[in-house]
Amino acid sequence: MEPRPSLPLDILIHILSQLPPSPRRGCDDPIYAFVGFLEASTLLREAAMVSFLWEPHYRARYIHYDEQAEAQRLTMTSGDWRLLYVARRQLDGVALRHLDEIVRQRSGQLEHARSIFELSFDIWDVMQTEAEQLVPVLFRGANDDHADQAQNVAPNALTRRYWAHSVMESISRSYAIDLWTRSERGDDSVSFVESFSALSCFLGKSPKQMSEIFLPLINRCRAYLSGRDCVLDSDDSKYDLVELCIGVCSFMRSEGFDAVDPENFHLLQNILPHAYLTSNKKTIPISLVHIFVAISRALGVHASPVDFPARVLVHVSTPDPQIDDFYVDVYGSSIKPILTLREDITALLMQHGIPPQSMVQYTSPCAGPSMLLRTSRNILSSVHGDHRSSGSLAQTSLYIAFCIYLLLTSREQFAARVAMYVGLLDCVTVIPKTLVPLFPERSGARETLEDKCRTTIEYHRAMTTVKLRSSPENASVSYFVGMVFRHRTRKYICCIHGWDNTCKKDENWIKEMNIDSLPRGRNQPFYWCFSQDGQERYVSEDNVEPKLATTGMVTEIISGTHSFPIYFSDIVAISGDRVKLVPSPEVLHSYPEDEVAARHWLSAHSSG
Repeated sequence: MEPRPSLPLDILIHILSQLPPSPRRGCDDPIYAFVGFLEASTLLREAAMVSFLWEPHYRARYIHYDEQAEAQRLTMTSGDWRLLYVARRQLDGVALRHLDEIVRQRSGQLEHARSIFELSFDIWDVMQTEAEQLVPVLFRGANDDHADQAQNVAPNALTRRYWAHSVMESISRSYAIDLWTRSERGDDSVSFVESFSALSCFLGKSPKQMSEIFLPLINRCRAYLSGRDCVLDSDDSKYDLVELCIGVCSFMRSEGFDAVDPENFHLLQNILPHAYLTSNKKTIPISLVHIFVAISRALGVHASPVDFPARVLVHVSTPDPQIDDFYVDVYGSSIKPILTLREDITALLMQHGIPPQSMVQYTSPCAGPSMLLRTSRNILSSVHGDHRSSGSLAQTSLYIAFCIYLLLTSREQFAARVAMYVGLLDCVTVIPKTLVPLFPERSGARETLEDKCRTTIEYHRAMTTVKLRSSPENASVSYFVGMVFRHRTRKYICCIHGWDNTCKKDENWIKEMNIDSLPRGRNQPFYWCFSQDGQERYVSEDNVEPKLATTGMVTEIISGTHSFPIYFSDIVAISGDRVKLVPSPEVLHSYPEDEVAARHWLSAHSSG
């Protein structure tokens, strides 16, 4: 049979140019077509190697990058988009292999996490894909897909998602600390908007993600103002800066950005940019000022925050030296948006007891550090007044606040406060790599932070020991990882995520908790558990009252336990409302015989 004639090269190139770019890898990834061409005939390979064909796929897949590393890649590849794509896919593979090992077992976890962290924003996009993959139905949040509950969930998806997001948080937190440090040192290239948006980096949002929230908002504002015949060109004779600022306030209210209701004033979401820019649009003054300044600056207005008593205002500089600068009260814009120094500001300061000689500091434009310190004070106030946000959000918010205090006040005692809220991954990434180097050798802050990292890492490594129930020293251990129980005396519900054959706490804890008064004292198994209030507890076997787990019990524990996915990857139904917790790979590795014990116990207790 005669060989089928090939299509001309230009037709093959045209075919490949029609493949739609995809930001996610998968079975329908158009890149597989390119791979097929590259592995086929010389002509097909020639078509697939055309550089410009790869550009849209590169830009769709790789939104984030480390600037220095990207510059080096561009030089090394001479700007060839195919080679750039291949280089990034290789980095993806490296990061995913490290993630596999983090999920698989505790031994070496920290080293693998550090390796991903050091790749920085180069691996952000692939980690984001992992952090957004579908998880079991019971664990899906408001932003997850609930439409098809029968969709296939990848093995250990919950645990992979947790670790991927945790690494992303470390990368973005390191970025925020570096940015705030530059701002504090007087780097004028760091804007107020940029430094304030970085608050969300502590929740795993990238600076590019924050910019992308603002861009469509700014474009809609331009359209809104143009539709109302508001002149945006400052060189136009009809340009009216006051009317423009009033228009921006009006636009913000039309988008839902307005003064928060009194009962919601202390919600922590009012302080986090990614929250108040999307869902919590009725928010506090400083947050509305952040939005106003971002929009106004994009429109060419010289707007800056003012650290005014009681309510943050905006200072607007006028281009005409004959016209006084003025102030915008964004929070009160529905009543009186424009304030003047002579008629309004001086009187308001007098009402707050500010004497004339001290007024300058309250009326002058300020930079990011002043606003960050103010928002830190807001966090401390809100944590005590917000009873609706999760415990993990409160912990992270306090971490933000004390990092800012430590960075911007030069008061080393805040290092101890920071140490209270540092998690495991940050102890091998953010703290030693970004925060510690900011302080001199043998300084109190440095020693405090290094000691926190050292003790946390030592504790984690001590927990990597494999524990066998069949070992003689563990013969007295009755219960297993994944068991749900009620505390015999205090009645709260817990689930076990680890155990010791005897009490491993120090003597002070043993005395404080009166452990030796228990029937078996300290020489009995103790269980590491998560309770329904989100607290980690260490409970003696004497106080364990086993229960058959129900969906309600487990859901309550999950809702308050941020680190639950480290230990459990799924929940499976047994019968009726009864469920079983599925240990994560690292727990199965650390407690390899507990699953058999769990099956035996469930078999013996599930009848009827």
